[in-house]
Amino acid sequence: MFDDKFFDNWLDTQAQKVMEQVASGQSISSDQMMILMLKAQTNHFAHLDIDLRSEMHALREDMDKRFELMQVETVKRFEQVDKRFEQMQIETVKRFEQVDKRFDQLTSRMDHFMIWSFATTLTVGGIVIAAIKFL
Repeated sequence: MFDDKFFDNWLDTQAQKVMEQVASGQSISSDQMMILMLKAQTNHFAHLDIDLRSEMHALREDMDKRFELMQVETVKRFEQVDKRFEQMQIETVKRFEQVDKRFDQLTSRMDHFMIWSFATTLTVGGIVIAAIKFL
């Protein structure tokens, strides 16, 4: 495998030598120019890598914040749904209690009607029997 440290050290020393030649006023060959260009490109790539990593880090933090907000929102919505469900349960229980009361009232009315009907039947029967005996 290619070792980046080895390459960076070699490129640094070669670029330093070329820069010393340029500083002393000597002309440089096209191979030496290529070394300077390669050094400039590696520096540029290093800065791009740093910028890209920091941007990715910022994007990840933003994404994490949004995800946390979504979690909070989701929890709130589930709590609201849970409250609505509890309210519906309470309303349903109240409605069943009302239906139960109405059923009890109806049953009570039916019982009273049956008692009245039975008493009326006995009374009319007694009157009929008494009328038959006296006639």
